[in-house]
Amino acid sequence: MRLSLLIAAVTFLIFSSCSSTRQWTELSQQAGQAFEQNEYETALGLYEQYIMHFGNDATVIPDSIYRGAGLAAFELGMTAKTLDYLNTIRQSDLADAPVQYALALSNREIDNLSREITALETYVEKYPEAEKIEPMRQRYFETLVESRNYERALELWPAIKSNAQKEEWLLERYFEANKGLEKEDKLYDIASSLYSLNPQNTKALSHLAIHYFWKAENRYQEEMEAYENNRTHRQYAQLLRAFQILNADFRKSLDYFLTLYQLEPKSEYARYIGNIYLRFDEKGKAGYYHGKI
Repeated sequence: MRLSLLIAAVTFLIFSSCSSTRQWTELSQQAGQAFEQNEYETALGLYEQYIMHFGNDATVIPDSIYRGAGLAAFELGMTAKTLDYLNTIRQSDLADAPVQYALALSNREIDNLSREITALETYVEKYPEAEKIEPMRQRYFETLVESRNYERALELWPAIKSNAQKEEWLLERYFEANKGLEKEDKLYDIASSLYSLNPQNTKALSHLAIHYFWKAENRYQEEMEAYENNRTHRQYAQLLRAFQILNADFRKSLDYFLTLYQLEPKSEYARYIGNIYLRFDEKGKAGYYHGKI
């Protein structure tokens, strides 16, 4: 009799277990179907029912449940829940391109740059054929510059160069990376490209203005020293020819600085403008701008 009761009890437990397993499997399938039909609120509710039933125990709950819940929350704009669920599986094999995309954007939302970079790097390196590879690669480049990882940013540049030539913000980041690594031979061309895209780009204006100022000023100093050391008619003629060239460069510098000063009336720019007017022997204008220092 006792043996019969024991057998009956074991049979009941097995049946109950199978029935319970089938129940949660069906719930998981329903959640997946709701997600595929863009019914994200329904999907999230079903996934969370599963998660709460098992006490949010990641050792018991399948990664697919956390993935579904996290992506559903992402579609609903629920950043905190997105990160809670997807961070649970970010080292999992199921942390695929959509998961990395959601992690990157969600971490950007809360200004967690290091976590965002990790997700961007994973997406770019592991899923180069993924749907959103271009914006993710561009954002990865931007974050590398923001974090001053200039060398890695320049390594990535060839992959985005063709699209970036028409994107002012990307060219700005490229300029910053080269400036950070003191690649002076690159900066003029990048600044010129930036200026072509936007004649009011302050980074481009500043670089071009300073470039032409010192090009002209250094030539002025050289020619004046040469004339002082050799006051001949021939040397004087050379000085006049040089002035034609350097004055043209001073004029270019002045045009850039005047535009720049209108956009950002900084004392640094006023000093340059005043110095250029002194070279043109326009003392009134020079005094006006030097008075702004």
